Amino acid sequence: MNSATALTFPFPPEVLLALAAGLLLWKRVHWLLYRLAWRCSYSGVYRATRALVAFLEKLPLEDWMRASLWRMELYALSALGETEAAVAGARRLVVHAKADGCADCANCVVNLFINAGLYLEALAIERGWQGPSEPQSPHAQQEWALVRFNLVEAVYNLGGWEAAHARLQALEEEARRHPFLWNFFPVQRAWILAHTGRGAEALEALQQVDWRGVPPEYRSEVCFTRAAALLALRRYDEAQQETSAGLKLALRASSTRNGLFLLGRIAYAAGRREEALRFFEAGARHPYKGQGGAALLAWGDCLDELGRPEEARDAWKLILERDKQSGAAWEASSRLARERREVA
Repeated sequence: MNSATALTFPFPPEVLLALAAGLLLWKRVHWLLYRLAWRCSYSGVYRATRALVAFLEKLPLEDWMRASLWRMELYALSALGETEAAVAGARRLVVHAKADGCADCANCVVNLFINAGLYLEALAIERGWQGPSEPQSPHAQQEWALVRFNLVEAVYNLGGWEAAHARLQALEEEARRHPFLWNFFPVQRAWILAHTGRGAEALEALQQVDWRGVPPEYRSEVCFTRAAALLALRRYDEAQQETSAGLKLALRASSTRNGLFLLGRIAYAAGRREEALRFFEAGARHPYKGQGGAALLAWGDCLDELGRPEEARDAWKLILERDKQSGAAWEASSRLARERREVA
């Protein structure tokens, strides 16, 4: 047999199948594909994450890897705006989190519930489960600290800004022990400060953030927090520029929607009502429908001031559908009740 014949001789298909099956059963290949899925998730490439997870789930994986892929898939669903599917998965995951004492799963559930506007359900995780069983690994300690840190958001979204500030302060010493968490601590603090009228303190807090330690999917949120601080200081043009910069970095559907709503709130505060309406309407039409009560409330107020009361009522009613547990929902109910009294 000459060399040309050898090169073109067909390889037995049975051997190729055996090699492919062997590779798919090799744990090293599982690990490499898992790392690729994790990198896609970390970088905000969520559709690729879902495709890899769907493929990997068909393989004989270790339990810890299967649980991690489950969380990746739910985060991807939430990030892509498929909120109902993400919440349904979170309700199943919470059972596993409590049964196994899995802090990673508890943190995932808290994030998913908050993103969906289910703040009371998120807080119930803390009340119904006291954290991972002893002895705790450093990773488990950090994840359980993250659970309590993320619940600060649930508290202020319910309208309890001062309670959220107190809860955050109580976590400060523990946060110092976890570099990843400590880098986010000033962002959370700045967001609360900005929304309680302390914009200068918020900007000062943000100076402590190491940008290199912020995952790509959350970098837009740092920009939005700085914009909120500038808004509190009535530095509207700078706030708008910072929000626009955050939108360019946005990887999650929620981040894009939040940026549009923030631009609306900035324009409304600056007295540019028609411009504000365009941003509010774009945010309301966005595929991501979770949370957003404060912006929808401002949208309704803007419409009301422009003499469009029926549209204002529709905007306020939307809060009761999309962010019904929020503090903004209470405000919307009050406005709607006032409107009914005035009509009567």
